[in-house]
Amino acid sequence: MNLTELLDETASRWPEKAAIVEGDTPVSYAGLVERVAAFSTRLRGFDLPPGCRVGLCYPNSIDYVALTFALWRNNAAVVPIPIECTDEESGTLAAAMQLQAVLSHKPLPQGTSLTPNCFFAPLTPATPPDNHGLNIAFIRFTSGTTNARKGVVLSHETVRDRVNVANRAFGIGPEDTVMWSLPMSHHFLITIVLYLSRGATIVLARQVLAGPFLDRVNRWRGTVLYGVPFQHALLAADGSGANLSSVRLAISTTCQLPQEVAENFSKRYHLPLVQALGIIELGLVSVNLDDPRGRWNSVGRPVGELRARILSPDAEGRGELAVSGPGLFDAYASPWLSRDEATSDGWFTTGDIGWLDADGFLFLAGRKTAVINLAGRKVFPEEIESVLNRHPAVRESRVHGRLHPHLGEVVEADLVLTKADADLEAVRDFCRAHLASYKVPTRLHVVSSLPRTVATGKIRRAVAVAAHE
Repeated sequence: MNLTELLDETASRWPEKAAIVEGDTPVSYAGLVERVAAFSTRLRGFDLPPGCRVGLCYPNSIDYVALTFALWRNNAAVVPIPIECTDEESGTLAAAMQLQAVLSHKPLPQGTSLTPNCFFAPLTPATPPDNHGLNIAFIRFTSGTTNARKGVVLSHETVRDRVNVANRAFGIGPEDTVMWSLPMSHHFLITIVLYLSRGATIVLARQVLAGPFLDRVNRWRGTVLYGVPFQHALLAADGSGANLSSVRLAISTTCQLPQEVAENFSKRYHLPLVQALGIIELGLVSVNLDDPRGRWNSVGRPVGELRARILSPDAEGRGELAVSGPGLFDAYASPWLSRDEATSDGWFTTGDIGWLDADGFLFLAGRKTAVINLAGRKVFPEEIESVLNRHPAVRESRVHGRLHPHLGEVVEADLVLTKADADLEAVRDFCRAHLASYKVPTRLHVVSSLPRTVATGKIRRAVAVAAHE
């Protein structure tokens, strides 16, 4: 199957219904399909081979959606590249994922213009990629539970299964209008694809400040909010008196929801914040629809046919979360590791430490790995450390997250310096030149040495602690 079939089916049922609203202009489902077809025709002129891996670096927009579906219509695998990436980061991603082409909002070397704001450039990977017979729709450049850059491979069939499972919880339908403000390069499959497959309208909200966002919700009669705690905190602090009378479901995801935000939002809008847990290897794992106020700190029960269990629980019942069921990822891309090789009897270990209560509600205590969650973006310490360690003033480094009341976590780094009087601001400037802005450490701490494990001598990862601000 091909995911464009889901969009085509929706367009055949509701051709004149608004699919996406950008600015003040709604585009109908029929209009979106036409835009997909136009991009698909232009892309066909480049003779992309079936299964070709194409990087997509483009801002949130109707065209981002249309380009993704156009690539799928041409049987290409989409590899999102966040627009915040530096050229160095994009090059690393392209090499690791063996990209054969890139679509970007910026002019590219040896590139061709598809539109005034969209450019295509072919690439020649050092080794041609092998898709191992999979019908690949999507590869997310991310690390697996080992913290090695691998890339999560998802087939069209797997994404379809995820959409079906997720909607058993969300109940999205043609009467829904979803307010969208998250980066599409980080969130797309069980959100954008789900909404379009069920006939919902997606309203792009570029402003996350409470005033403009509330105005947009009420203008378009939004029914679903899908965001991160940072956005919900802004809404909870709004004093305008504007309500959210049309909203039936407010979802908080990507990082832990602070109790203050949950309570203030519920009090301000008389609407509970529903926590959800999504993992790129699994899709939507759980959502707390049943008791969001009483168990505000739970991510709820597993959705649909998914099952969860805690491995090797301690005396308090805490251990590593494992999940099984439909929608598990198909493989890791680099080096290739199949789903069967990466799971045990169909169970995937997530790297999250948590527990299940007597009613089957899942609670998370932290991560086994050191991934930092910053306002909806996942940041990998090893990537930042590799940049820091290239600076001549840095002998070695350890990057970690510090809990933040609104952003989830912020990035900080411990540094062992080569000389005591090193210029820390110069080190930060070096990071800015080689990393996306959100990955640059907010604080640099000078230490005499880094803690190491006794058994292996490897740097011991820090556990995120509360910020002092």
